[in-house]
Amino acid sequence: MKKNMIEWILETTTDRMTEQRKSNQRKTNKFERLHHRIDDIIKYCNSCKRLWQKNRKMMSREYEYYPKNHIPIMGKKKEKCPRCKE
Repeated sequence: MKKNMIEWILETTTDRMTEQRKSNQRKTNKFERLHHRIDDIIKYCNSCKRLWQKNRKMMSREYEYYPKNHIPIMGKKKEKCPRCKE
């Protein structure tokens, strides 16, 4: 039995829409995990009001500091940086 044109359109659009929703959800999950990971790595110093992190690269500097107001501080752990501890 042949399908009506309306039935065919409904079936194909719902399939496409579910696939799009699934792919969009995968994309947002990927960025959400990245966001939480970065918030755990970068810390905020109350004394000097800067964001800092332990340097992950093989460089001469042990810690990396970011300029003031360069990255939002919301969601970052508050911990004194090594410069202020000394």
